[in-house]
Amino acid sequence: MDSKFNQTDITHQRIVSLREAAELSSLSVDTLQRRHSDKILKLSVRRRGMRLGDVLGLGQPSAA
Repeated sequence: MDSKFNQTDITHQRIVSLREAAELSSLSVDTLQRRHSDKILKLSVRRRGMRLGDVLGLGQPSAA
């Protein structure tokens, strides 16, 4: 495959609902909104979501 992105990169760019993000991260929607609001995307007036890669990386320390 000669494309710039591999399948994992594309999957990590997928946007999931806050409810699904809460289930995947074992955090509540409220906690996601309070502690990780910088990662939340406003999809429409009523819909918000997060990139799957951000959700999966919530419990991992960031590289300094």
